[in-house]
Amino acid sequence: MTAADDSPPGAAEPPEPAYFDHAGFGRLRPVAVDAMRAGLQDVLPHGSARIGPLFAARAEARRSAARLLACTPQEVAFVPNTSTGVHLVADGLRWRPGDQVVLFDRDFPANIRPWQRLERQGVTLSWVPMRHGGYQPADIAAAITPATRLVAVSHVNFATGFRCDLDLVCALAAEVGALVSVDAVQSLGVLPLSTADTPVDFLAAGAHKWLGGPPGTGIFYCRAERLELLHSTPTGWFGFEGAAEVSKGPGWLRYDLPERASAARVEGGMYDVLGMAGLAAVLAELESVGSTAVAARALALAGRIRTAAVELGFTSAIPGESDPCSPVVSFSKGPADLVRMVDELAAGGISVSIPDGMLRISPHYWTTDREVDLLLAALAGYKP
Repeated sequence: MTAADDSPPGAAEPPEPAYFDHAGFGRLRPVAVDAMRAGLQDVLPHGSARIGPLFAARAEARRSAARLLACTPQEVAFVPNTSTGVHLVADGLRWRPGDQVVLFDRDFPANIRPWQRLERQGVTLSWVPMRHGGYQPADIAAAITPATRLVAVSHVNFATGFRCDLDLVCALAAEVGALVSVDAVQSLGVLPLSTADTPVDFLAAGAHKWLGGPPGTGIFYCRAERLELLHSTPTGWFGFEGAAEVSKGPGWLRYDLPERASAARVEGGMYDVLGMAGLAAVLAELESVGSTAVAARALALAGRIRTAAVELGFTSAIPGESDPCSPVVSFSKGPADLVRMVDELAAGGISVSIPDGMLRISPHYWTTDREVDLLLAALAGYKP
């Protein structure tokens, strides 16, 4: 059996020789392209006459997202990106002077800046230091104090690929009655996460990375019993009960409709219907494959890459790691000019990235073995 024979079903011949930047910008899945093209060609040119099926995609996506997160559809809302979801929490909670938010050093700015703004309201920040590319349980425990109101954690660090133990974070937060907000943009779509088993309170993730969905779409999760804590959320007509009755004749124009009793109340007004059609398609595809199978293959490919790269003289961003804890694997290379290396790889059709000064390689379930062969052959050229 050749390497190419091990490629997953549905992994069509890639448009580039090798793509390893799903942690930066995932490839839009073909099923999303088809769904969006159909909406663009067959629906939108006809306006409201044919819009019904396209509107239905959002309900389908909500049900799929709920199954993916092991929650109820009422706990799922759609947002344009991760930042919007984080802001729904940071701006929505009623903060008191002296409240504390726990942040993680070297996290992505989208999960830092919204919380930093709260310092204007007298909120203090407590930082978990990064050590050897990750976060130690003792450091997390030390950062959480009786004053902690919320822990803002990324499931997977964008640069090193370190996967945080969310069960541990939730247990430590529960000891002081703190909430947990998760930036899951580097895991949702490639690593399983059950909110039924791991009691996070809020979660946000854009769909344009590991979900392979359209840019400008994303998922926000709010545990049902936490919804009323969000006092400041967008108000649009879709966020109220009965908003869909506008086509049912006279008497619909009312300003006394109650807010939806679900996370959907944050969705505001008109949304990207084409993007939602694409998101519904990728969520359905992911569900058909199974999150366990997706994670197993992506981690296996990351492990193969990590082992080979270390043998070639690259230094892992997480020293001593036996197996990758996520499909994001990053390396340094002594005095090598990594920027030049990334440019040279790109010139050869191999897409990687270099965030935070490290060579980041992020394969997915859909990555073929042939792509990995091409990458490793190219990296061998940088062996001293």
